[in-house]
Amino acid sequence: MSCIATAVLLAGCVGNSTNKPQNTSPPSPSQGEGQKEEIKLYENGLPQDEKVVLKMGLWESGSGREWVDTAVKAFSEKYPNVTFDITASPTLSTILETKISAGDDKDMFDLFTPSFSSGDQYVRLANAGKFEPQDDLWDRDVPEEAGKKLRSVISDDAYEATLAFGYTTRMPLGMYTAGFFFNQNLFDKYGWNKSPGTWDEFVQLLEQIKGDGIIPITFPGVYAGYLTDYTFNMVQFDLAKANGNFDQYMDNFRNFSGAQYTTAELKEAWNRIYELGKKGYFPEGVAALNHTQSQMQVLQGKAALVSTGDWVGNEMKEHTPADFKWGFMAIPAMNDAQQTIFVNSGVADVGFSIWKEKPELTKKWAKEFLVSLYAFDIQEKLASESGTYPIRLDFGQDAARIAKLQPVQTAVMEYAERHNVQYISTRRNFYPTSPEAGQAGKLVSEMITAVATGKKDPLPVLEEAEALLQKALEKEDKQQ
Repeated sequence: MSCIATAVLLAGCVGNSTNKPQNTSPPSPSQGEGQKEEIKLYENGLPQDEKVVLKMGLWESGSGREWVDTAVKAFSEKYPNVTFDITASPTLSTILETKISAGDDKDMFDLFTPSFSSGDQYVRLANAGKFEPQDDLWDRDVPEEAGKKLRSVISDDAYEATLAFGYTTRMPLGMYTAGFFFNQNLFDKYGWNKSPGTWDEFVQLLEQIKGDGIIPITFPGVYAGYLTDYTFNMVQFDLAKANGNFDQYMDNFRNFSGAQYTTAELKEAWNRIYELGKKGYFPEGVAALNHTQSQMQVLQGKAALVSTGDWVGNEMKEHTPADFKWGFMAIPAMNDAQQTIFVNSGVADVGFSIWKEKPELTKKWAKEFLVSLYAFDIQEKLASESGTYPIRLDFGQDAARIAKLQPVQTAVMEYAERHNVQYISTRRNFYPTSPEAGQAGKLVSEMITAVATGKKDPLPVLEEAEALLQKALEKEDKQQ
């Protein structure tokens, strides 16, 4: 799951793609006054002749660094006065924390992947205003497309996630997505529906798969949240959208306002798992499966669909047959082919923050680099080399671009082009810390496999969990 990681940054320069410097000459000197030196500016308004070295700290994760090297090379060719000093390490968190502890702003990276050993460190730095705000970049044009703003090419959810601390500390560059992944060749063999557009079509597909002697849906019972978090929890949002109360529902969800476990929408989502479980659509013995074992069931043709994330391609690449072709689908909760289908997504950990206490010119050039990362060729490189789902919503409008994606990301993009898909994360604006909240979550998590095998009615447990959670929230209110 480190491949997901939720990401994601951007950048480029304002104006058209030509980059001829502008000559800005001062007025004619007065009598006896010396001739002033001509200042050469790029079309972005930054000086051409003033050399800048950007010190970058790069977390060299499973995404690799080739896409960054490509972006740096292209940027320096366009702006030859800007060069990069890159420190790339899989243990960047240790380097960052050492530099921050030393308190030497001059020695600190100018821009860096905000990778820390503890998420609390990022929160503390953001709340302390240690990161340069990047909000101004939302109004910038995407590279080589005058008039198309950066804000317009990312999802609302990704944008809102960047404002978690009241300002944009890191702009998204890539996403992860989750749902049901499958072998298209197996579906072709049996003539199964690869892209059901309604709930009835989805259930009919499961019945056909079972009838052909294959497990319809598998998931890792050891990490049972794969089934709820990545797929069936999305049903509540589908239903809220169809009911016309989506905005209020999401506000309540993000802020723990009102009922959480016992909303009509979530109870219906759980009831559907229960009903499917009673029909035998999930495997017996699922409680003992881990994530790789459940994914292997699909690779071996024992199961049709596995609930997981788009990192499955990289995670299972050593075990994937040469002729295997990944497919993707989400759950269409309504019997309306035009319905909105929500797909679980999040920001991947491939973005950059800029250190606040740096020279203004350095920060301006760092922002220019971030904008350049929104160019399609860089997005393509990120997708093809690191397996990160592109952040740009318009990426899939070109078949040639889709062809450059890794197979898993291609499958997600193709599904999104066929359906009215909306990407959404299950992030919250805060999390209650009282013990009762943890107890509530534990109750729900521990019943997943029993519900999925049709052995446990989820509604009484949801009621019990709701009571615990509301008690926790009352404690939180009293402490504030």
